[in-house]
Amino acid sequence: MKILMICLASLVLLISCKKEAPIHKTEQQDEKETSKDKEQKIKDTIVYDTIIPLSEKDLVQKKNIVIKRERLLTTKDDKQQLQELVVSKSFLKKEDLYVLDYKYPYLNEKIDPLYAVFNDFIKETYLDIEKTANQILEDKELLCDTLKISRFRDKRIIDYKVYSAKNNLMSVVLYKENYYSGMRYSTYLFDCINFDLKKHRFIYFDDFFEPNSDKQVFTAINTVIKKGITSGELYYDCWELSEGDFNAYKNNFVVDDDMIKFYFDDCIVCPSYTGTYSIQIPIKDIMHLIKKYNNTPGVS
Repeated sequence: MKILMICLASLVLLISCKKEAPIHKTEQQDEKETSKDKEQKIKDTIVYDTIIPLSEKDLVQKKNIVIKRERLLTTKDDKQQLQELVVSKSFLKKEDLYVLDYKYPYLNEKIDPLYAVFNDFIKETYLDIEKTANQILEDKELLCDTLKISRFRDKRIIDYKVYSAKNNLMSVVLYKENYYSGMRYSTYLFDCINFDLKKHRFIYFDDFFEPNSDKQVFTAINTVIKKGITSGELYYDCWELSEGDFNAYKNNFVVDDDMIKFYFDDCIVCPSYTGTYSIQIPIKDIMHLIKKYNNTPGVS
Protein backbone atom coordinates (compact mmCIF):
# COMPACT_ATOMS: atom_id res chain seq x y z
CA MET A 1 0.00 0.00 0.00
CA LYS A 2 2.88 2.38 0.86
CA ILE A 3 4.43 1.80 -2.58
CA LEU A 4 1.07 2.48 -4.23
CA MET A 5 0.72 5.77 -2.37
CA ILE A 6 4.20 6.88 -3.44
CA CYS A 7 3.40 6.06 -7.06
CA LEU A 8 0.15 8.03 -6.92
CA ALA A 9 1.91 11.02 -5.36
CA SER A 10 4.53 10.98 -8.08
CA LEU A 11 1.84 10.86 -10.75
CA VAL A 12 0.06 13.89 -9.22
CA LEU A 13 3.31 15.86 -9.19
CA LEU A 14 3.99 14.97 -12.82
CA ILE A 15 0.52 16.10 -13.91
CA SER A 16 0.87 19.34 -11.91
CA CYS A 17 4.10 20.16 -13.69
CA LYS A 18 2.42 19.64 -17.04
CA LYS A 19 -0.38 21.99 -16.05
CA GLU A 20 1.89 24.79 -14.91
CA ALA A 21 4.21 24.72 -17.92
CA PRO A 22 2.10 26.86 -20.31
CA ILE A 23 1.73 29.65 -17.71
CA HIS A 24 5.45 30.39 -17.43
CA LYS A 25 6.03 31.24 -21.09
CA THR A 26 7.51 34.69 -21.68
CA GLU A 27 5.69 37.51 -23.44
CA GLN A 28 8.29 37.34 -26.23
CA GLN A 29 7.45 33.70 -26.82
CA ASP A 30 3.74 34.51 -26.85
CA GLU A 31 4.24 37.13 -29.53
CA LYS A 32 6.01 34.63 -31.78
CA GLU A 33 3.25 32.06 -31.58
CA THR A 34 1.34 31.31 -34.74
CA SER A 35 -2.43 30.89 -34.69
CA LYS A 36 -1.86 27.14 -34.94
CA ASP A 37 0.39 27.20 -31.86
CA LYS A 38 -2.24 29.12 -29.91
CA GLU A 39 -4.93 26.68 -30.96
CA GLN A 40 -2.82 23.73 -29.81
CA LYS A 41 -2.07 25.39 -26.50
CA ILE A 42 -5.76 25.98 -25.82
CA LYS A 43 -6.56 22.37 -26.73
CA ASP A 44 -3.83 21.09 -24.40
CA THR A 45 -4.95 23.35 -21.57
CA ILE A 46 -8.54 22.12 -21.86
CA VAL A 47 -7.38 18.51 -21.65
CA TYR A 48 -5.17 19.10 -18.61
CA ASP A 49 -7.71 21.25 -16.80
CA THR A 50 -10.62 18.82 -16.75
CA ILE A 51 -11.26 16.34 -13.98
CA ILE A 52 -13.77 14.38 -16.07
CA PRO A 53 -12.30 11.41 -17.96
CA LEU A 54 -12.51 11.93 -21.72
CA SER A 55 -15.13 9.69 -23.23
CA GLU A 56 -15.48 8.98 -26.92
CA LYS A 57 -18.24 11.60 -27.04
CA ASP A 58 -15.94 14.17 -25.39
CA LEU A 59 -13.23 13.53 -27.96
CA VAL A 60 -15.68 13.93 -30.85
CA GLN A 61 -16.94 17.20 -29.38
CA LYS A 62 -13.41 18.54 -28.92
CA LYS A 63 -12.60 17.67 -32.52
CA ASN A 64 -15.73 19.49 -33.67
CA ILE A 65 -14.75 22.56 -31.64
CA VAL A 66 -11.34 22.69 -33.34
CA ILE A 67 -12.98 22.40 -36.77
CA LYS A 68 -15.55 25.06 -35.89
CA ARG A 69 -12.85 27.41 -34.62
CA GLU A 70 -10.63 26.79 -37.62
CA ARG A 71 -13.52 27.63 -39.93
CA LEU A 72 -13.88 30.98 -38.16
CA LEU A 73 -10.16 31.80 -38.09
CA THR A 74 -9.58 30.97 -41.76
CA THR A 75 -12.59 32.88 -43.08
CA LYS A 76 -11.33 35.42 -45.60
CA ASP A 77 -11.97 39.09 -45.01
CA ASP A 78 -10.86 42.41 -46.54
CA LYS A 79 -7.96 43.28 -44.20
CA GLN A 80 -5.42 43.26 -47.00
CA GLN A 81 -7.47 45.49 -49.29
CA LEU A 82 -8.18 47.89 -46.41
CA GLN A 83 -4.71 47.98 -44.86
CA GLU A 84 -4.28 51.73 -45.45
CA LEU A 85 -7.64 52.46 -43.86
CA VAL A 86 -7.68 49.87 -41.07
CA VAL A 87 -4.61 49.46 -38.87
CA SER A 88 -4.37 46.35 -36.70
CA LYS A 89 -3.33 47.13 -33.15
CA SER A 90 -2.54 44.69 -30.36
CA PHE A 91 -2.65 44.65 -26.57
CA LEU A 92 -1.33 42.05 -24.12
CA LYS A 93 -1.85 42.14 -20.35
CA LYS A 94 -1.08 39.37 -17.87
CA GLU A 95 -2.42 39.47 -14.32
CA ASP A 96 -2.59 36.86 -11.57
CA LEU A 97 -6.22 36.02 -12.34
CA TYR A 98 -6.50 36.66 -16.06
CA VAL A 99 -4.73 37.22 -19.37
CA LEU A 100 -5.96 39.65 -22.04
CA ASP A 101 -4.61 39.18 -25.57
CA TYR A 102 -6.26 41.59 -27.99
CA LYS A 103 -6.03 42.49 -31.65
CA TYR A 104 -8.39 45.25 -32.68
CA PRO A 105 -9.07 47.58 -35.63
CA TYR A 106 -8.02 51.23 -35.64
CA LEU A 107 -9.10 53.57 -38.42
CA ASN A 108 -6.38 55.75 -39.91
CA GLU A 109 -7.20 59.27 -38.70
CA LYS A 110 -4.67 60.73 -41.17
CA ILE A 111 -7.18 59.86 -43.87
CA ASP A 112 -10.06 61.40 -41.96
CA PRO A 113 -9.77 62.90 -38.44
CA LEU A 114 -13.44 62.12 -37.81
CA TYR A 115 -12.62 58.42 -37.79
CA ALA A 116 -11.86 59.17 -34.14
CA VAL A 117 -15.57 58.45 -33.57
CA PHE A 118 -14.92 54.78 -34.35
CA ASN A 119 -11.57 54.63 -32.54
CA ASP A 120 -12.95 56.19 -29.37
CA PHE A 121 -15.76 53.63 -29.35
CA ILE A 122 -13.26 50.77 -29.58
CA LYS A 123 -11.16 52.24 -26.78
CA GLU A 124 -14.09 52.84 -24.44
CA THR A 125 -15.78 49.52 -25.15
CA TYR A 126 -12.88 47.06 -25.28
CA LEU A 127 -9.83 48.64 -23.63
CA ASP A 128 -11.37 49.43 -20.25
CA ILE A 129 -9.42 46.82 -18.26
CA GLU A 130 -11.35 47.07 -14.99
CA LYS A 131 -14.65 46.73 -16.82
CA THR A 132 -13.33 43.76 -18.82
CA ALA A 133 -12.08 41.95 -15.70
CA ASN A 134 -15.50 42.29 -14.07
CA GLN A 135 -17.20 41.19 -17.28
CA ILE A 136 -15.08 38.04 -17.44
CA LEU A 137 -16.23 37.07 -13.95
CA GLU A 138 -19.86 37.82 -14.81
CA ASP A 139 -19.73 35.89 -18.10
CA LYS A 140 -18.24 32.89 -16.35
CA GLU A 141 -21.36 32.56 -14.21
CA LEU A 142 -23.65 32.60 -17.28
CA LEU A 143 -21.85 30.13 -19.54
CA CYS A 144 -23.39 26.73 -20.12
CA ASP A 145 -20.25 24.56 -20.34
CA THR A 146 -18.37 25.47 -17.17
CA LEU A 147 -17.48 22.99 -14.42
CA LYS A 148 -17.21 25.74 -11.76
CA ILE A 149 -13.55 24.94 -11.06
CA SER A 150 -10.78 27.54 -10.68
CA ARG A 151 -7.27 26.31 -11.44
CA PHE A 152 -5.64 28.56 -14.01
CA ARG A 153 -5.85 32.18 -15.04
CA ASP A 154 -8.87 33.00 -17.16
CA LYS A 155 -7.95 34.14 -20.65
CA ARG A 156 -9.70 36.34 -23.19
CA ILE A 157 -8.44 36.59 -26.76
CA ILE A 158 -9.95 39.18 -29.10
CA ASP A 159 -9.41 39.25 -32.84
CA TYR A 160 -11.47 40.56 -35.72
CA LYS A 161 -12.56 40.32 -39.33
CA VAL A 162 -13.32 43.40 -41.40
CA TYR A 163 -15.43 43.69 -44.54
CA SER A 164 -15.95 46.56 -46.94
CA ALA A 165 -19.36 46.87 -48.53
CA LYS A 166 -20.45 49.36 -51.15
CA ASN A 167 -21.65 52.86 -50.28
CA ASN A 168 -18.98 53.54 -47.63
CA LEU A 169 -20.19 50.83 -45.24
CA MET A 170 -17.53 49.00 -43.24
CA SER A 171 -18.45 45.92 -41.23
CA VAL A 172 -16.38 44.49 -38.40
CA VAL A 173 -16.93 41.36 -36.33
CA LEU A 174 -14.89 41.13 -33.15
CA TYR A 175 -14.70 37.61 -31.80
CA LYS A 176 -13.83 37.05 -28.18
CA GLU A 177 -12.49 33.64 -27.27
CA ASN A 178 -12.85 33.03 -23.55
CA TYR A 179 -11.08 30.27 -21.70
CA TYR A 180 -12.23 29.94 -18.10
CA SER A 181 -10.39 27.61 -15.77
CA GLY A 182 -12.52 24.54 -15.19
CA MET A 183 -14.40 24.85 -18.47
CA ARG A 184 -15.04 21.88 -20.67
CA TYR A 185 -14.42 24.03 -23.74
CA SER A 186 -13.31 27.54 -24.62
CA THR A 187 -16.22 29.63 -25.80
CA TYR A 188 -16.80 32.48 -28.23
CA LEU A 189 -18.69 35.75 -27.91
CA PHE A 190 -19.26 38.15 -30.81
CA ASP A 191 -19.75 41.87 -31.35
CA CYS A 192 -20.52 43.29 -34.79
CA ILE A 193 -19.95 46.91 -35.76
CA ASN A 194 -21.23 48.57 -38.92
CA PHE A 195 -19.82 52.02 -39.57
CA ASP A 196 -20.62 54.59 -42.24
CA LEU A 197 -17.20 55.90 -43.32
CA LYS A 198 -18.69 58.99 -44.96
CA LYS A 199 -21.21 60.07 -42.33
CA HIS A 200 -19.06 58.83 -39.40
CA ARG A 201 -21.91 57.06 -37.67
CA PHE A 202 -22.74 53.56 -36.59
CA ILE A 203 -25.36 51.57 -38.49
CA TYR A 204 -27.81 49.39 -36.60
CA PHE A 205 -30.56 46.99 -37.60
CA ASP A 206 -33.22 49.69 -37.84
CA ASP A 207 -30.91 51.85 -39.97
CA PHE A 208 -30.17 49.05 -42.43
CA PHE A 209 -33.48 47.21 -42.70
CA GLU A 210 -36.93 48.44 -43.63
CA PRO A 211 -39.32 49.41 -40.80
CA ASN A 212 -41.28 46.51 -39.31
CA SER A 213 -39.07 43.89 -40.98
CA ASP A 214 -38.01 42.25 -37.71
CA LYS A 215 -40.33 39.26 -37.98
CA GLN A 216 -39.37 38.53 -41.58
CA VAL A 217 -35.64 38.63 -40.84
CA PHE A 218 -36.24 36.50 -37.73
CA THR A 219 -38.08 33.95 -39.87
CA ALA A 220 -35.31 33.98 -42.51
CA ILE A 221 -32.68 33.22 -39.86
CA ASN A 222 -34.69 30.35 -38.42
CA THR A 223 -35.30 28.95 -41.90
CA VAL A 224 -31.53 28.56 -42.33
CA ILE A 225 -31.20 27.01 -38.87
CA LYS A 226 -34.07 24.55 -39.46
CA LYS A 227 -32.51 23.41 -42.73
CA GLY A 228 -29.25 22.84 -40.92
CA ILE A 229 -30.90 20.86 -38.13
CA THR A 230 -32.76 18.74 -40.67
CA SER A 231 -29.51 17.92 -42.46
CA GLY A 232 -28.18 16.43 -39.23
CA GLU A 233 -24.59 17.42 -39.97
CA LEU A 234 -23.27 20.74 -38.64
CA TYR A 235 -26.32 21.58 -36.57
CA TYR A 236 -26.89 18.49 -34.43
CA ASP A 237 -27.96 19.42 -30.86
CA CYS A 238 -28.90 22.92 -32.08
CA TRP A 239 -32.26 24.63 -31.74
CA GLU A 240 -34.19 27.48 -33.33
CA LEU A 241 -33.49 31.08 -32.37
CA SER A 242 -35.96 32.46 -29.84
CA GLU A 243 -37.67 35.78 -30.45
CA GLY A 244 -36.10 37.20 -27.30
CA ASP A 245 -32.58 36.25 -28.41
CA PHE A 246 -33.25 37.67 -31.87
CA ASN A 247 -34.13 41.03 -30.33
CA ALA A 248 -30.95 40.89 -28.24
CA TYR A 249 -28.69 39.96 -31.17
CA LYS A 250 -30.33 41.58 -34.20
CA ASN A 251 -27.64 44.29 -34.36
CA ASN A 252 -24.95 41.58 -34.49
CA PHE A 253 -24.60 41.38 -38.26
CA VAL A 254 -22.01 42.16 -40.92
CA VAL A 255 -22.37 42.71 -44.65
CA ASP A 256 -19.94 40.62 -46.69
CA ASP A 257 -20.31 40.98 -50.45
CA ASP A 258 -23.58 39.25 -51.29
CA MET A 259 -24.21 37.85 -47.80
CA ILE A 260 -25.49 39.15 -44.49
CA LYS A 261 -24.06 37.22 -41.55
CA PHE A 262 -25.73 37.25 -38.14
CA TYR A 263 -23.40 36.20 -35.32
CA PHE A 264 -24.57 34.51 -32.12
CA ASP A 265 -22.65 33.63 -28.98
CA ASP A 266 -22.21 30.02 -27.95
CA CYS A 267 -25.35 28.48 -26.42
CA ILE A 268 -27.75 30.88 -28.17
CA VAL A 269 -28.66 28.54 -31.02
CA CYS A 270 -25.96 25.86 -30.64
CA PRO A 271 -23.65 24.56 -27.91
CA SER A 272 -19.95 25.32 -28.29
CA TYR A 273 -19.17 21.94 -29.88
CA THR A 274 -21.53 22.05 -32.86
CA GLY A 275 -23.13 24.35 -35.43
CA THR A 276 -21.53 27.50 -36.83
CA TYR A 277 -20.88 30.88 -35.29
CA SER A 278 -22.86 32.78 -37.91
CA ILE A 279 -26.08 32.35 -39.85
CA GLN A 280 -25.60 33.49 -43.44
CA ILE A 281 -28.44 34.82 -45.54
CA PRO A 282 -27.96 35.73 -49.23
CA ILE A 283 -28.83 39.38 -49.78
CA LYS A 284 -30.92 38.44 -52.81
CA ASP A 285 -33.25 36.48 -50.51
CA ILE A 286 -34.05 39.48 -48.32
CA MET A 287 -33.29 42.37 -50.69
CA HIS A 288 -36.87 43.61 -50.30
CA LEU A 289 -36.17 44.12 -46.58
CA ILE A 290 -33.04 46.27 -47.03
CA LYS A 291 -33.47 50.02 -47.25
CA LYS A 292 -30.80 50.81 -49.82
CA TYR A 293 -32.41 48.49 -52.36
CA ASN A 294 -35.75 50.23 -51.93
CA ASN A 295 -34.55 53.86 -52.02
CA THR A 296 -35.53 54.21 -48.37
CA PRO A 297 -33.45 56.77 -46.44
CA GLY A 298 -31.18 55.18 -43.83
CA VAL A 299 -28.03 53.73 -45.37
CA SER A 300 -25.98 55.94 -47.66
